[in-house]
Amino acid sequence: MFLIKLPNVLKASAKHLIVLVLVIALCMRLDFVTNYNFPEVKNDQHFYTVLAIQWIEDGVYGYKSEVPNAEVSPGFPLFLVVVCKVFGYANLERVNDIVRIFNCFFSVGAIWFIYRIGQTLFNRWTGLIAAIMAAIYGPNLFVAGLILTENMFLVLLLAAVYYQVKMIQNNRTRDHVIAGVLAALATLVRPNTIIITIVPYLFLWARHHKLFLKQILFGAGAFALVMLPWWIRNLITLNEFILLSNGSGNPFLGGTDPYNRGTIDWSTVDYSKQTQVGIERVKAGLREDPGLWIRWFTIGKLKYLFLRGIYADYYFRYLHFPAYEVLLRMLHKLLVYVGMVLAVVMPFIKKPYQFLAVHFFLLLGIQLLFIPETRYTYGMMPFLMLIVSAVIVDVISFCCKRLPLKLSSRAR
Repeated sequence: MFLIKLPNVLKASAKHLIVLVLVIALCMRLDFVTNYNFPEVKNDQHFYTVLAIQWIEDGVYGYKSEVPNAEVSPGFPLFLVVVCKVFGYANLERVNDIVRIFNCFFSVGAIWFIYRIGQTLFNRWTGLIAAIMAAIYGPNLFVAGLILTENMFLVLLLAAVYYQVKMIQNNRTRDHVIAGVLAALATLVRPNTIIITIVPYLFLWARHHKLFLKQILFGAGAFALVMLPWWIRNLITLNEFILLSNGSGNPFLGGTDPYNRGTIDWSTVDYSKQTQVGIERVKAGLREDPGLWIRWFTIGKLKYLFLRGIYADYYFRYLHFPAYEVLLRMLHKLLVYVGMVLAVVMPFIKKPYQFLAVHFFLLLGIQLLFIPETRYTYGMMPFLMLIVSAVIVDVISFCCKRLPLKLSSRAR
């Protein structure tokens, strides 16, 4: 009798345990960002800060430039402007510390939406296990210390995905509007988010075999309304319509150097035509050595993205706890090896997995076009966490149902 009741007891306790997970996750992140001695910010972290200050003082939105441009979308720089306006920016180290604290709350918000997605698609325990993985996963703590887009992007992405789940399940106009707003905000932080906006409409079509034009118009209208100030600014300031940003050319061209052999002569590249140069390089590569280029844009980039290391440098230095670091690296490999296999297999077995797999492979497909850096797997990992967690719960549930039957048959 105890074994029969145990799953129900565990199911009821999950809704209380998530609060504990969130509190512990927040404490872990705050402990890291307030105690680790971060090095001086460089590269993108530095340029984002410079852009925010330049925007405040000169009214010029120009990334790595003193003249206006649209190299990066404005979501994260606008957040930095607000932080600088509210808290002051005479001391930039203090500004960075404040941003890191905000990052901790963004990260915990992302964990909450991972839990809610798992709960809504499957059950509370799927959401809880995925939330625990997200709470301890090394890169999720590491990025809390960076002055980059990742933390804000992930919470907005997962919030949008959660409301997409509600769209598919209930098809309420309100959810279409909220999902549209959240997807637009995420797109203004990381432009590749735009690819996921079509997902719920594909699933609604597959389920009902009809278009819901009213809901589509409300969702698309909400998305466009949030994007509109950015589009208008670009038309007025740059005299052209820019849907997302102009900064994709450099990472795309950089991604056309198979296995980073240094085959691009950057000194001869016209920086205004980087995308065109990259396209020509791909065409030439497929003609001259198709095997090499196909491998690079598939298996090669997958290895560089997921298997060359784990994006958690500062956090592992701070931990100085080799056994725990080994555990976190094992978790990463579990998510990559097992998660990817399950992402291919499980959609053919159970429908909720289809939703997660489509998001994962869309984001992966976009990223395979660009420079394969481990940093860019950040938005994909929650989908693998959810898939792996759902399978774990399915297996445990199956075993719990079978065990009482075996015991009762033996008793006879």
